[in-house]
Amino acid sequence: MNRMSFTFTIEPWVFILEQYFATKSYASVKEVFQNKFVGVPTEKMSISRLADRFRETGSVCDRKRSRRSTVLTDDVLEDVKTRLVNSPRKSLRKLSSQVGLSYSSVHKAAKKLNMYPYCIRLVQELQPPDLNKRLQYCRCFRSFLNDNGIESLNTVFFSDEAWVHLDGYVNSQNCQIWATENPNAVQVKSLHPAKIGVWCAISRQHIVGPIFFEQTVNGEVYRNIVRQFVALLEPQERYCWFQQDGATCHTSRETMDFLQEFFGDGIISKGLWPPRSPDLTSPDYFLWGYIKSEAFKDNPHNIDELKANITDLITNIFNITLKKVSANMVKRVRACIISMGGHFEHMV
Repeated sequence: MNRMSFTFTIEPWVFILEQYFATKSYASVKEVFQNKFVGVPTEKMSISRLADRFRETGSVCDRKRSRRSTVLTDDVLEDVKTRLVNSPRKSLRKLSSQVGLSYSSVHKAAKKLNMYPYCIRLVQELQPPDLNKRLQYCRCFRSFLNDNGIESLNTVFFSDEAWVHLDGYVNSQNCQIWATENPNAVQVKSLHPAKIGVWCAISRQHIVGPIFFEQTVNGEVYRNIVRQFVALLEPQERYCWFQQDGATCHTSRETMDFLQEFFGDGIISKGLWPPRSPDLTSPDYFLWGYIKSEAFKDNPHNIDELKANITDLITNIFNITLKKVSANMVKRVRACIISMGGHFEHMV
């Protein structure tokens, strides 16, 4: 065997040494050994290593392996901690070169310090006046729920529109192609990509839409969308609350007068709805991301196929999902109040 020290007991070792120092012949030792210990093979290299070990240590036992002393001393850990605290976005590879440690050692040091990498969340920009408006709206929302219960959200519709491009969206940081050589892959993007506008309204039990449009939304286009929305409402939903953001086409005097004909005082819009608050409305924090992530899985080739995919996705959103979306909205409102109108994504 190549590594006889793992398999032999002390008797074969002593026998090999006696024969070797008597004859100085590896071939002779091997022949005599195999005659005495039938079925136990050995090799010239194994005999040579055993003899060398005996000369160096005076023993046939394996040398004790010394453990490598750790490089993560208290001073090193303190240095790593200081650098990460001062520059929390520093990569571990850059830190490795700065402190003179391997990447794995720096990674172990970070774990010993109970420091872990966390993703950065992208949030909407908020202006100072927005905080009070967001807080005011969330308190009104909470009072509404306290008076009417969570079921009252069955007839509160949160609306919005978005553009969906036929080219879809590729995150070049996350999209990878495994190959033995660089395929130099690219995705062609049109200079003027085909796109379709989508409008939806979401309540706790029903999504109205999608309502598609192709031109820029102005007051006339928006009022036509609302007409379609009203026509699609169930009879029990006709007396509902209607939310919209503060876009100019939504809040012009002509449009607001038009909306009051259908919804009366049940309009949540400019004056109550806070600006720059997509984190509080379900189309933004749920629906558009879901559609844009799922609508391109079968690679639609034209706008009609894209529209069909979007329609199927919305049609197949179950009522239980909408209830979870509404429950998440309640959590968001509570978190917004706790944060005094500020960002709260870390709390939900």
